Amino acid sequence: MIGLNPAMQKRNSLYIFYSCVLVAFLSNAHASSAQPVIFDTDMAIDDWSALLVLAMHDDLELVAVTSNGAGETRCAPAMKNIAALLDLTPAGDVQIACGDDYPMDGYFAFPEPWRQQADTLSGITLPDSARPTSEEHAVEVIHTALDSSGQKTVLVATGSLTNIAQWLEKYPGDTNKVQRLVIMGGAFEAPGNIIVPGFTDNHPNTEAEWNIFVDPEAAAQVFASGLSIEVVGLDVTNQVKVTKAFARDFKAVAKTQAAQFWDAVLDDNDWFIESGEYYFWDVLAALVALDPSFCKGDLAPVTVSVEAGAPWQPSSLRSIPDTTANGAERRHLDARKSGITRVGGDNPAVKICRDTDANRAFRLFTHTLNQG
Repeated sequence: MIGLNPAMQKRNSLYIFYSCVLVAFLSNAHASSAQPVIFDTDMAIDDWSALLVLAMHDDLELVAVTSNGAGETRCAPAMKNIAALLDLTPAGDVQIACGDDYPMDGYFAFPEPWRQQADTLSGITLPDSARPTSEEHAVEVIHTALDSSGQKTVLVATGSLTNIAQWLEKYPGDTNKVQRLVIMGGAFEAPGNIIVPGFTDNHPNTEAEWNIFVDPEAAAQVFASGLSIEVVGLDVTNQVKVTKAFARDFKAVAKTQAAQFWDAVLDDNDWFIESGEYYFWDVLAALVALDPSFCKGDLAPVTVSVEAGAPWQPSSLRSIPDTTANGAERRHLDARKSGITRVGGDNPAVKICRDTDANRAFRLFTHTLNQG
């Protein structure tokens, strides 16, 4: 404070001191009021934007991100990409961990080109991150994050439910620490999405949705768990189609690193947008976690079909070990009948999202990724 008299120096010092106290107070107030969230993701294209929403919205505190190799990504690239994406956001310390490389049962797998896109962030290069990733299994990180949270936590699952089912199996007492589980998965009145021209032509399953189909045993266990569940399935995600007009409007306002990354993803996937098959699947689940009013629906039990039988070879990964994590012989599951979600049965009721406000969802997404 060169040139200031002692009285002015003292006043400025007090101003700086109390400003620091105020900043610390406001930071602690936010930390105590923000909703803690654990994100379990298979790090596909729509998971990246969902992760950015969960990491950037002021009302949420992202405490852990877990993945596995049973969905679209593989563990090693998932850990690298999660950390790099978090560096685009204001997120502080976030636990990052991976689970098993394979589904709980069966040999189902996503098409290899989709997995390569997930592993490489659609070819968009981000700087390597210095964030640490845990050597522990994702199940242990979920348990630790729940155990250390001062309030009930929201779980968001936007890939196979492998990690969630294994966590429930190992730590059933943790369920009272969970406020809600938001699942992107399933289809009820809407047709399934397993058949994709050019990738899975002639697949026999016309009813299942991919996240449930790839590990139906895990999904069946989760829907039987009694957790407070909101199901963001194809019935409601079909209402949030990503259009060329949205991509154009988003580009016009993209100003943060996160928004500019997502703008580059949209540019690289203009063919996907033009196909009319790209929806905000996982983004809508993230928005439901943030604001339950994005999910308008009804309560009903949900069951998942798990049928042994003949696989469909193009969607079966034969490199999967012939024994499960529990040491049992891995079954071949019937590709036509397995992974289908149906209303009814003896499971506890869950909330099935049937309707949402698509325009508000797109506005909130755009605002969240562009806030400083």
